Amino acid sequence: MTHKENKDSTHKTIKNRLMRKIQKAIFSVIAILLFFIGCRNGSVQNLNNSMKNEPTSFTDTNKKTITHGEITVMSYNVLKYGNSCQAPNGIMHAYLKTIIQNANPDILGLVKVNAFKLTAADQNATGPVGFGDSILSSALNVAYPGRYAFCPPTNIAGADNMNLLFYDKNKFGFFSEITLCSFETDFDLYKLYYKKNLNPADTSFLYIVLNHTKSGKESTKRDQQMQTVEDNIKKYFKRLPDLIDMGDFNLKNTEEPGYKLLTAGDNPDFRFFDPPFNPDSKLKYPADWTDNPDGFAKYLTTSTRKKDDNPNTCGTGGGAKLWFDHILISPSIANGTGRFKYASNSYHTFGNDGLRNGISVTSENHHNTTVPPEVSEALFQFSNKYPVMLELSVK
Repeated sequence: MTHKENKDSTHKTIKNRLMRKIQKAIFSVIAILLFFIGCRNGSVQNLNNSMKNEPTSFTDTNKKTITHGEITVMSYNVLKYGNSCQAPNGIMHAYLKTIIQNANPDILGLVKVNAFKLTAADQNATGPVGFGDSILSSALNVAYPGRYAFCPPTNIAGADNMNLLFYDKNKFGFFSEITLCSFETDFDLYKLYYKKNLNPADTSFLYIVLNHTKSGKESTKRDQQMQTVEDNIKKYFKRLPDLIDMGDFNLKNTEEPGYKLLTAGDNPDFRFFDPPFNPDSKLKYPADWTDNPDGFAKYLTTSTRKKDDNPNTCGTGGGAKLWFDHILISPSIANGTGRFKYASNSYHTFGNDGLRNGISVTSENHHNTTVPPEVSEALFQFSNKYPVMLELSVK
């Protein structure tokens, strides 16, 4: 190779190296610009949030994957909480605080609260004005300071008990409320909005109905209540939105007309899902927990107590024997086609380890492994009902 050729080759090599450096610099600048554009448009933030909010899961003893969501929902029949039959209200607040500290719900529906006066002139109730505020200040916000708020209570029916819906005000805000039925007790439809949307311009609403149907051997009145609720829901929606229907349904089995109306009605757009049956597929229809409680041991909600007179005479005993309390979910929540999705296999009866049939939640001969002893004691003292819970993920 001549001196000139060698010189040209050297220049060419230097030029190629320089071009590669320039190209790398250009690509780096483009990458940085794309990053900042993505941040400005929220795409990077959304990616980070979606990773952060990705549900975690583990496997239970039945080898079923349990998915954890961002929102925990609890429904609880509180056995005339506020009428001092079981204990003074201060003691009852302390029991509820212990339960809430362990359960940690974001949405809490209390049914069968002793009816309290909504105004000083209210003649339909015996409880003092502001009892809902005392639950908030002396129980829930003691468990988690400054966390909870509650929706406006109603008692159009003039009943001796009422329902209250509490929510984590850091995650949800109250939007509106209507009474769907006021036969025997009020059945209210609450509309909450989710505060932690990835896109602030797009509001996600979650609807909740609290149920406390008429108890008794005959289902006629509770069938009528559920029919009224269903009819009025259909007046407001073309199909079920992201909606939860929860509370004490007082159902004896899945063949009761009211249950079939809600879960197997003619219009599939208005059929609710009962999670242990669908989508979890842990149970099969038809189901009769009254005649066969052993087959539904870990779902039973009545009673936390073995004896009718211990710790008091205010509620029924007999141990876990019936499944009255349910959380029903709309198709969009069950299938994940809405904004809120049921976290698979998260439905459970809080404090019931499946070994409570005919015995109390605190039985010394059958140690309860699902909750600490102080929580078992609080469940025993506070109500003859176990709460039911599930979790939701946010899309």
